[in-house]
Amino acid sequence: MLRISSVLSIVFLLILSACNNSKTLNFSGETDNWSAELTVTQTKDDYEKQEFKLNYKGKDVTSVGDITYKVDTNAGGFGKSGVKLDENGILKGTEEANPTNAKVIEVSEVEVTVEWNDNTEIITLDINK
Repeated sequence: MLRISSVLSIVFLLILSACNNSKTLNFSGETDNWSAELTVTQTKDDYEKQEFKLNYKGKDVTSVGDITYKVDTNAGGFGKSGVKLDENGILKGTEEANPTNAKVIEVSEVEVTVEWNDNTEIITLDINK
C-alpha cells in the first residue's frame, strides 16, 4: 500500500510541475519622466498574461493629472485613457490573451506611448536578459 501511495505521489507531482511550466519575458525602459516594465507570462496551454507597470519619475505626482497610455508589441497592443497614477506615481495594468491570439516574442519591439498635460513621450522597452 505504501508503494502505491508513493507512486501516485510522484505521478501527481510530475503532472503538477508540467502544468506550472511557463515562460516569462521581461521588458523595461525609461525616459526622463517615466519608467515602464512589461512582464509577459506564457503558459503551456497557450494563454498569455501581460502585466504592465508605468512609473512617474518626477516629484509632484499630483501635477500629472489624467494620463493616456498605449503599449504596442508584435502581438498587438492595449492601453487606457483618463487614468490616474496612485499616490506613489505608479500605474498598473493587466491584459490576458487566449490561445487564438498572437503571442509576444523575445525579439518583439515594445513601445509605450504616454500622454499627460499636453505632453507625449515614447518609451522603448528592451528585453531583460
